[in-house]
Amino acid sequence: MTREPGARLDDLVLHLAALAGTPTLFNPYADTDPAVDGSDAPAIRRGNLGRYLRAFTDRDEIDLWLGEAPSRFGARRTGVPFSGEGYLADLSSRLAIAPFGIATVDALATRPSGTSRQIWSALPARLPLFWNAVMHHPHRVGTPLRNRTPTRFEITCHREALTLLIAAIQPRRILAIGRVAEGAAAGYDVPITYVRHPAQGGAAQFRAGVAEFGRDAS
Repeated sequence: MTREPGARLDDLVLHLAALAGTPTLFNPYADTDPAVDGSDAPAIRRGNLGRYLRAFTDRDEIDLWLGEAPSRFGARRTGVPFSGEGYLADLSSRLAIAPFGIATVDALATRPSGTSRQIWSALPARLPLFWNAVMHHPHRVGTPLRNRTPTRFEITCHREALTLLIAAIQPRRILAIGRVAEGAAAGYDVPITYVRHPAQGGAAQFRAGVAEFGRDAS
């Protein structure tokens, strides 16, 4: 019997939680950062991601926006890609779902990353589904809140999660934000459009690429 998309998405969240973190890869769905997290933070983040994904199960013609990995201010804290605490209320409102939980104890003291600000400023009226090539937060040795680019091995380890997502959601096309995301998106029977990553001076090219991507849908 073929499992319903919602059940497969629940399996996906559990799959991410079961993937082992490392000294330089924080698993927000299983691990706790005692410096910023509440005691039930991993469960809250699993609930947030599950609620977010299920909001797309009854939608068609979904665009998947694929990034590299969670940032220190984004899904590492909330469980939802490209979405720090400051975006959660807007996101739940636009998806018409119950409010997301807050997993951290210092939410008011944080700010969104530059990448998430650019992405949220470029969003179309019809929300895409956010995801990352690696769904755990890559950081440098001894500096858990310093972002780094995920390795090829880490991307390979997280490919099954992307495969499960695409099978459940069946997106019509993928917007690959940066070359890392473009490489991770290869091999699926889904059209891929590359756009410049907004970091390191790429904001204008990113916005232009997103605008062109939107025109192609009309």
